[in-house]
Amino acid sequence: MAQYRQSSDLFEFDILKCLRTDYYHNECNECIKICPQNAFIFDRGKLRLDENSCNSCAICVGVCPSEALSVDFFDPSSYIISLNNNNVTLSCKKDTPCLSVFSTQHLISLALRKDSVKCDLSSCDGCELNRDNNTYNSILERIKEANKFLNETKTDKTIKIEKENIISPRRAIFKKLFKSTKEIMDKGIDTKELISQKNRIPIKNVIFKNSIKKSVDSIKNSNISTNYTFLANKEINFDLCTNCGDCVKFCPTNALFYSQDGTSIWFQSGKCIACEICNDICKPKAIKNRESIDLIEYAFDRGKELVHHTLEICIECKTPFPYKGGEYICDRCKKFIDDFGDIFKIASELE
Repeated sequence: MAQYRQSSDLFEFDILKCLRTDYYHNECNECIKICPQNAFIFDRGKLRLDENSCNSCAICVGVCPSEALSVDFFDPSSYIISLNNNNVTLSCKKDTPCLSVFSTQHLISLALRKDSVKCDLSSCDGCELNRDNNTYNSILERIKEANKFLNETKTDKTIKIEKENIISPRRAIFKKLFKSTKEIMDKGIDTKELISQKNRIPIKNVIFKNSIKKSVDSIKNSNISTNYTFLANKEINFDLCTNCGDCVKFCPTNALFYSQDGTSIWFQSGKCIACEICNDICKPKAIKNRESIDLIEYAFDRGKELVHHTLEICIECKTPFPYKGGEYICDRCKKFIDDFGDIFKIASELE
């Protein structure tokens, strides 16, 4: 196994996809909070997997925003694409592992694609994977967030929580899981083909956007709030922006990018995973979150210009800088002159 991947039995952690690897100061710890085995640890500022503690339960898969976590025996995105039944009941007693394997985007995609979706959480009570009700509460929060989205978009869809009288031995469940995965592979459904390694957009987001496209006619309100864990819309304050490019360089999905001439910063909400790295790394705090988002722009990856700069040559250092009026001098040189100008003034007076 390559150094950037860690595995335990049927579980894999892709370190290069982890937001903590992308940006040292990122505070994402969703996998740590939900893992019942305490299998994730921080080692010298990097997230690491304790292979001896991990039991490949898949509980952490659905909470990872960048899909750095996966299990060999079940792919929630492939599962959604392959489902033929229009009335779906998700249950760990049937053909899925713990329902925590599904993200909010997965749940919304299912609801938009199917006539009805039910989640059976009857096995959570007493489950060894549900310590202190952490797993149950996390799944419940995702269902609530999905229903909030469905309600705000006015799609007349909802995800119900019900108890199903299904009895199936654990051994039989895993047998079904492997069979389901094989059937998906036989159908030629490879969700990894939906994204490129360059932009790293999570597969669940691609399926989510495709689900919105398929449901355009049923979505009666496409302008919704950004008060969701997976949605973000950005704006940049022209007066504060220095065009340093840090936000573009550190964006893990290329949601922020430069125009070809380097004078403008553009944004595609459909590529954003709401990691907040750009907000945190911006020293002058020029980047802000907008309170609303257009789902049509989001789903169809429409880009918009956030800021445009006119570049001029600094009279001191002779390098291009974003000109905002006044003297043709960049902020760096201006600060240097303000801080140390007196030293050179005194030296000139001595001549």
